[in-house]
Amino acid sequence: MLHLVVNPVAGRGRVLPHLDGLVRSLEAAGLAITVHRTEHPRHATQIVMRLPVGAIPVAVGGDGTVHEIAAACLQRGLAMGIVPSGSGDDFAFALGMDRFDVAAAVRTLAEGAVRRVDVGMVADAAFVNAFGTGFDADVARRIEHAPGWCRGLGRYMYGIATAMRDFALRDVRVEVDGREVYAGPSLLVGVQNGPRAGGSFLFAPSASPDDACFDVVVAGSFGRLGTLGVLPRVMRGTHLTHPRIHAVRGHEVRVKWSDPVVGHVDGEVFERTADTFAVELRAAALAVLAPNGVR
Repeated sequence: MLHLVVNPVAGRGRVLPHLDGLVRSLEAAGLAITVHRTEHPRHATQIVMRLPVGAIPVAVGGDGTVHEIAAACLQRGLAMGIVPSGSGDDFAFALGMDRFDVAAAVRTLAEGAVRRVDVGMVADAAFVNAFGTGFDADVARRIEHAPGWCRGLGRYMYGIATAMRDFALRDVRVEVDGREVYAGPSLLVGVQNGPRAGGSFLFAPSASPDDACFDVVVAGSFGRLGTLGVLPRVMRGTHLTHPRIHAVRGHEVRVKWSDPVVGHVDGEVFERTADTFAVELRAAALAVLAPNGVR
């Protein structure tokens, strides 16, 4: 049985108009459906932890909903599905899925292949798409307080604009698989399992969630104008040739900042700042229903 775990505020509430049609289409495809609605943060994780053995939870929401359900599925050994319905849907993008495409989501849930994807772990938290620390994590923190009229890319741009007010570089030392790959002033450090973050930014264009490897991106010494100038290149995925962008692939990442900074997993911000983050990869740890023929 499929258990649709619906976040009613995902995509600023745009998920709800699609829900009845989604349920009817899944039932017409011969699938048994139960619908659960989340009521507060981390509720999706709690719902999945109570499901019967062999159930397949389906995240009907954005990256935050996917993140919560994936955490529970990892603990319980369950496969999961996704109906991308949020503002970013970056992990769904990594799987080749389109936002609010009900017909495609139904095909994937009814006929899709089980794809085993890698999972990252940092500070006892799992992530399926990205871990970030520094400027992008500060942006994620500020997005949580964006006004209601901000949607999609507008929310991310709001976060960037407000983060610029307190802009400051810090020194960082980054090791990948035990080898130092960068030391010096840095804007941010991103550890990507998927290619995109923030709904529009191709931080690691060649990243794949099932290649048993992280794509690590370090932005070096950028000022305010330099940061704004490089953003269009990040959106196009052409920034990796910039002389102050450093990219490397690996399995274990250690990030040591000169001062405590914010960190996030899949856009969910850690409650406490820290100066050191140790990230490890668990290859093929999570089973996800994904479109056939998409790698």
